[in-house]
Amino acid sequence: MVDVFRVPMDVTYALAGGEPALMAYRRWRNISRDDLAAKSGIPKEDIEAIEDGNKDIEEEMLESLSIALKVPQDQLI
Repeated sequence: MVDVFRVPMDVTYALAGGEPALMAYRRWRNISRDDLAAKSGIPKEDIEAIEDGNKDIEEEMLESLSIALKVPQDQLI
C-alpha cells in the first residue's frame, strides 16, 4: 500500500500565494510558533526567521519539524 499525503486546498492556495511552507502547515495544524518550538525543539526565533524568509530550514531541523507538524519532510522544503 502506498502512503499518500494529501495537501489540503487551503494549504495549496497559501503556498501558491507565496506563503512559506512552514507557516502554511503550521497554520493548518493550528499550532502557534511557541507550540511548534516546544514540540520540535527548535527555537521560536529560528521558526520566526524561517517563516519571515530570513533563514532556510536546515537539514537537521527537517525531521523534528515534519514530526511536529505531521507532514512529510519534502513538503517543508
